Amino acid sequence: NSVVAFLTNKYVATLITLAGGYLLSLGGYLNIWPLFGSANQLLAAMVLVSLSVFLKVTGRKGYMLYVPMVMMLVVTSLGMSVYNICLKLFVTGGFVFMTDGLQLFFAILLMALGLMIFIGSGKKLVQPVEKAMLQEQEQNA
Repeated sequence: NSVVAFLTNKYVATLITLAGGYLLSLGGYLNIWPLFGSANQLLAAMVLVSLSVFLKVTGRKGYMLYVPMVMMLVVTSLGMSVYNICLKLFVTGGFVFMTDGLQLFFAILLMALGLMIFIGSGKKLVQPVEKAMLQEQEQNA
């Protein structure tokens, strides 16, 4: 696909990333900071997901990670600036697209990416150990 080839070009992808960061920075670092903190917590939740899948696939017990993993995902999703932005949008007013709108867009994008990773990894967590190990061996072969 020519669109995918264009968007995955390293120069175009870099320009898109820099443009998004620049637009977010126009509102000041206080507008970026909550999104940055939420992204870090989402990363921590994804590490817990990855560790849980790794432990499951290697045949070890990883159930002790399930509660912190779910808590991190729920807390991060609720706190990922969406609450504050929706509060501005629907309750107090003062919604500014260049700061709040872009922040909401990136927060929803991060949540969607995190959800896709969680769903993909969650399939491995609910599979029986033998089936997960066989799929892992087939992928490595």
